[in-house]
Amino acid sequence: MAPAPLSLPAAELIQEVFSCVLYGIYLVTLGMAGRILLTAESGRWRRASEIRWVLVAVSVLLFVNTTLDLTMATITLMQAFILYTGPGGPTHVFEHSSGYQTITKSICVVVQSLTGDGFLIYRCWILYNRSKLVLGCGGILWFTNLACAARAIVLLTQASQGLILSSPIQPWMQSFWSLTIAINILATSLIVLRIWLVERENKRYRIGVESTQTHSPPPKSALSRAMRNIVESGMIYTVASILTLGAYTANSNLLYPFSAIELQSVGITFNLILIRGSTTATQQQHSKRDHSLSTSVPFNFRTFHNHSRTTAETYTVRSREVEGQDNVFALMEKEKDAGSKGGESTATVV
Repeated sequence: MAPAPLSLPAAELIQEVFSCVLYGIYLVTLGMAGRILLTAESGRWRRASEIRWVLVAVSVLLFVNTTLDLTMATITLMQAFILYTGPGGPTHVFEHSSGYQTITKSICVVVQSLTGDGFLIYRCWILYNRSKLVLGCGGILWFTNLACAARAIVLLTQASQGLILSSPIQPWMQSFWSLTIAINILATSLIVLRIWLVERENKRYRIGVESTQTHSPPPKSALSRAMRNIVESGMIYTVASILTLGAYTANSNLLYPFSAIELQSVGITFNLILIRGSTTATQQQHSKRDHSLSTSVPFNFRTFHNHSRTTAETYTVRSREVEGQDNVFALMEKEKDAGSKGGESTATVV
């Protein structure tokens, strides 16, 4: 006999359990990431000019949005299982809760996903020399996704039953999650491709220098570790989005726990990239002290927006400790700023 489908009250309870567990993990990673953003390696508080305010703003937005979603979910459960004593029980509350709780929870999920997607597009824009092509293509996808989400929210406010699986809403949310997955895969692939091209250009030089000064095999480069960090962290968010889209397509109540996983995964992924990027920087600094090796590595970037001719721009990056640079995106952004001024950049590769 086929198993009975997951009931709506059971799905809501599972969603709350997943949300609470993942929210605890998120808070731990947020504390670690916040320490990286606000304090230097020596332990002192960073000055205002040293703080990367874009990352701080995204962190605050994700924290407020995640906390608000969990609060609304808890209020809904209390109303369904404790406060409501009328006919239909908890199922009646969940099916007719088209009030502020359901609307707010749906908005939180949308805002969380759009924030994560927007920051991915921002990374690509930085890495590709602030290319108008990258910003334009990413912006079109992002605003299309925003339009799908806005239409779904409007339909939800007009629904007689507050079910996000209702037929008028379903195609819009399917489009939303499909675009979210596409943006995530495309942006992550472009970021990794850009870093890999830089790593390939410098690998030959780095191996030659290290082979003349040490007999041990060359350590894995910081950019290689950064690529792995980005791919592994991005997979968490992508898999959660795919599960959510699958639940929408199957019209299954598993959508509720899957959407909770997706919402929490955005913040966890964001924090993990900061944490692992900082760890990579520390390991690199210790490795350089052990080998007593200081080298100048040429970073070759090819102009992304110039299709009429291929122009090689060579920047020299001398690896040393610079407080305030915590990840590979900071390095790339610093490289573009230095290149536009025709100067030489000195930064930590993390």
